[in-house]
Amino acid sequence: MNYILKLSFFGYIMARLVAASSIEYMEVVVLLLAAAFSVYREKFGSNIVLFILEGTIIYYGSTFNAAFSFLFGIMVYDLISSKYYVGVMPVLFAGLYLLKSQELITFIFVISLSCIFAYMKGILQRKEELYRNSYDKQREYSYQLEQTKARLMASAEEAAHMAEVKERNRIARQIHDNVGHSIAGILMQLQAAKKLYHKDEEKAYELLENSIEALSNTLTVMRDTVHNIKPAEKLGIEYIRQVIESFSYCPVELSTSGDFSELPVNIMQILHYNIKEALTNVSKYSNATHVDINIDVNFKFVRLQIKDNGINHVEFKEGLGISGMKERVWNIGGTIAFSNDNGFLIVCVIPIKNSSEVTV
Repeated sequence: MNYILKLSFFGYIMARLVAASSIEYMEVVVLLLAAAFSVYREKFGSNIVLFILEGTIIYYGSTFNAAFSFLFGIMVYDLISSKYYVGVMPVLFAGLYLLKSQELITFIFVISLSCIFAYMKGILQRKEELYRNSYDKQREYSYQLEQTKARLMASAEEAAHMAEVKERNRIARQIHDNVGHSIAGILMQLQAAKKLYHKDEEKAYELLENSIEALSNTLTVMRDTVHNIKPAEKLGIEYIRQVIESFSYCPVELSTSGDFSELPVNIMQILHYNIKEALTNVSKYSNATHVDINIDVNFKFVRLQIKDNGINHVEFKEGLGISGMKERVWNIGGTIAFSNDNGFLIVCVIPIKNSSEVTV
């Protein structure tokens, strides 16, 4: 913008000079000096001394050719851009002193345009700086959010690992305390019965009976221990069926293929949350009468497809629920896509190999 405006002024002056019958040597010198001052300000900045020198040269050129007075327009533009507002008044007084009525009106119009352009330039620069600062802050917050997210993921992974170790220790201690001691006692009784078998058959038989009874009690304790260890919630595909069975808005048909027994817990949780969120959206927005859910599992990935026959998805807008579904899938390297043609379709593909055992 600066270069276009200044080139326009210099082009006008040169046209005036060319239109004249002859060009004086001093006119060329004044024009070159004015151009040099303008270029110097663009490259190295402005100061009041340069403005005074440039104003003196332009004033001198205007004494023998009034066309040079329009170079004051460039000077006023730079004065206001540099916030030397007081410097505009001497320029106006110089124009009033040098020019006649017709040229004076044109001069005031040019100076006014220069002031307006300089003012608009200042507004644009302030807005640009504001936008740049906002962008920098947003980028900084994004970096901080990514770092926080990475720390949270690491903390969640560590917490999951510590919980697993703690649970293993609890199970080992429970089996050792409840079952290990009983089996050790039974073994000692059986060994004693073996030694007494030929010496005291009656005593050996009694020890054998006690061992059988103790072993039966130990087996009961083992069953109770395993029952207590087993989680109350259903695992595998039953974990998904439980969500579908509790959905009463409309019929849901579930079809599956593949082995769910070896599916990582975090992937099962993602499937659980995404299906639950999708069914919630069906009941809120779709007016659907049927939902089809298909889950395919192989050794590389899991593919989940949810399709309803709703009619109110024409103006699909992403809300917190959809954003949460995206984030869960993206966090473990998966992909998810949506379509609102003939109902609403959700398809997500989750890789198994690179999935982390982190609760989402």
